[in-house]
Amino acid sequence: MAKYKFNSFGVMIDMSRNAVMSVEGLKRFLPILKKMGYNCAMLYTEDTYEVKDEPYFGYMRGRYSIAEMKELDEYATSIGVELIPCIQTLAHLGCLAPWYPYSEFFDCNDILLVGDDRTYALIDKMFRTMRDCFDSEYINIGMDEAHFVGLGKYLAKNGYKNRLDILLEHLNKVCKIAEKYNFKPVMWSDMFFSLVKASYRSDKFVEFPQDALGKVPENVALCYWDYYSKGETVYDAMISSHKQFKNEVWFS
Repeated sequence: MAKYKFNSFGVMIDMSRNAVMSVEGLKRFLPILKKMGYNCAMLYTEDTYEVKDEPYFGYMRGRYSIAEMKELDEYATSIGVELIPCIQTLAHLGCLAPWYPYSEFFDCNDILLVGDDRTYALIDKMFRTMRDCFDSEYINIGMDEAHFVGLGKYLAKNGYKNRLDILLEHLNKVCKIAEKYNFKPVMWSDMFFSLVKASYRSDKFVEFPQDALGKVPENVALCYWDYYSKGETVYDAMISSHKQFKNEVWFS
């Protein structure tokens, strides 16, 4: 049987639903991961982290303070585990959307309003916080499951536009902010598939428009996530489809 060597082999820990793992709990868990052969971990935080001058960010949600994130990163580094921040920069921000003043620049549901200056000012603050707290060169920028992007306030303001173009417009702006803070962004890749063929996982090769492929920033890695498929044909087809992009491919 063939053996493969991965530079990064880790887990993503969900800190956004039901409870946020305590600092003490994470310090007990990370050494266990290290003994099992893992060398990195993503902390999935939708809004559950402190952002300076944003008091409603993670309000009453058990968010990590800036000091706690720095402490965790220092501890993980000391035992040889890379902590990778894993945030959301488009959708999955439903716990933030109800709070004023954020509600004014949400497109619909849990999706930020693409093209609005307030969206990118907030995302800039997110990246600044992550860079202050984490030494990793990587950051997961989310952008998954934004199924109604462009169909709320964006539609009322701009009229209907190709929604893949809307996603790419946003991605390019977010990647420039990531570059400003010396991050290599990683994004979940499902929306490319959902906007081209109306679903994500497929056991058939999915061909992407060449003009769209050319608009994807080369500095973003695409993470194919699949927690459901059982047959090899789906994985083979999806990985082949991802290879059309000029981007590094991750798998989750």
